[in-house]
Formats: sequence, structure tokens, C-alpha cells
Amino acid sequence: MTDGDALHAAILAAPDDDTPRLVYADWLQENDRPERAEFIRLQIAMARLMPHELVAWNMRTIEMQASEKALLAAHGEEWLAPLRAKGEPFQSTVTHGQFCRGFVEIVWMPATWFRARAEVTFQRIPVRELRVTQTTEAEFGGLMEYPLLGRLRGLDLSDRRLGDRAAGLLAWSPFTGSLRVLRLRGCGITDSGAHQLTEADFGGSLLELDVSHNPISRAGVAALRDRFGDAVHAAGMEWTG
Repeated sequence: MTDGDALHAAILAAPDDDTPRLVYADWLQENDRPERAEFIRLQIAMARLMPHELVAWNMRTIEMQASEKALLAAHGEEWLAPLRAKGEPFQSTVTHGQFCRGFVEIVWMPATWFRARAEVTFQRIPVRELRVTQTTEAEFGGLMEYPLLGRLRGLDLSDRRLGDRAAGLLAWSPFTGSLRVLRLRGCGITDSGAHQLTEADFGGSLLELDVSHNPISRAGVAALRDRFGDAVHAAGMEWTG
């Protein structure tokens, strides 16, 4: 194992910690990969900005966003290429990844593809969030029974239209306790599904539960907010009562 491999392994072992990423950036700088090093440092700096700083129209954020865009345009395909090789996470054309804090953290995948490639995915990149692009009820049920699901911090099932059954599977899965972000926009969830979600154990640290654009009543939303507080987002609701 090279020094670079060891440093990359440290990032995978502590995906929420910026320090291994910054140490790896120093190593990249010393080994003639200054653009990759700059990109890691830049995205970490952007991630540390307060929300009001990100939306503020000031020279600092404008320059950072412009630099990020330029680096991705010049090198993004090169950095993603190893992950698109045969047997790798993004081999399929129905998959995609997004860089956060210098590394691919968000993946777009069908449920079956993620389950088939989860082990190699976690061996290659510090995945924090899965956005499910395709799934059937049976495939989603299989995903909810998969232990590596427990390594995710975010799950996005928006527009998959699985209805209350998906809410029930999420609530009773033994591997959803690590989730901090759960997006269920436009999934066809009713009050029945909302009440099932109130039974879920998300470790008490759910930061976002987005149930927008579902036919949930005001009472259903209130039940979710009683359980999860300000984490609940419920815009554009089709109020049923």
C-alpha cells in the first residue's frame, strides 16, 4: 500500500472528518496533483461556510463557486473515470456521482445497482447519500434489509411513488437509524404512511424529513412534527383534511 492509498483509506474510515481529506490534499500537492489538492481544499472551505454566507452576493463566495466550476469542468471527467471502469460503482450509464468536500459523497443509483455494488462503492468513495433513481416495491424492500444501508447519512426516494408501503419499510428497517436526511417528496404517502414514519427510530438526530408534495393531511404533518420537530419539511402539500 502506497502513502496515497493509506491516506485514502483513512478518509474512507472517517468520512465525516475533514482532517484526513486535508492531509491527503497536502500529499497530492507534494505529488504533482495540485488541481486535485486545490479542489479538495476549496470544497471543504465551502462546506464550512454558514448558510447565509453561501447565498450572500459577495466576492468571496463568487470566486469560490467560480473556481469550483472551473476545476470540475477541466478535471471532473478525469477524476470520475476510475469509478466508471468495469466493475466499478459508476460503470452503468444509469449511475452518477456528485463531489462534496472534495470526494464523491452523493450517488444516484437504482436500488438494485446500489445493493449489487455497495461493497465496492464504500471501498472506493466516502458515500454519505443515496438518491434512488429506479426501484420497485420489492427492490426497495430488499434495500431496506441490506446492512450496508446503515452506513448512509442521507436517502432520497423522491418521486418513486411507492406510497405508504415505502414508509412502512423505512420505519421498520433495522438499518435506517443512521439517517440524518430522508427525502420522500412526491412519493404518494398518505396519513397512514406518515403515522408509520413516526414509529421509526432515526437515532434522534434526523435533520431533514422532506414529505413535500404528498397527500398528507394537516393532522398527519402535525404528527410528524410532534415526533421530528423542525426537521419536517412539508411544502406544496395536497391537503386532505
